[in-house]
Amino acid sequence: MELRTEARTFVPRPVNTCAQCGDTIFMPEWSEHVDDCRVRHLWACQSCGYAFETTVRFAPLKKAS
Repeated sequence: MELRTEARTFVPRPVNTCAQCGDTIFMPEWSEHVDDCRVRHLWACQSCGYAFETTVRFAPLKKAS
């Protein structure tokens, strides 16, 4: 076992902000698996009630030959 002494770098999570009031939205209200390459999220602001959807697209998986 070895002791690591170098400093660790902190990588912050991406943060969504409300387009109406600017408040931080930490997590989606719900997420939906659309297909093998897409996930849809519904975001809703707790402060003002503004809601919007985002879709995350992933590269298709390569099938083994």
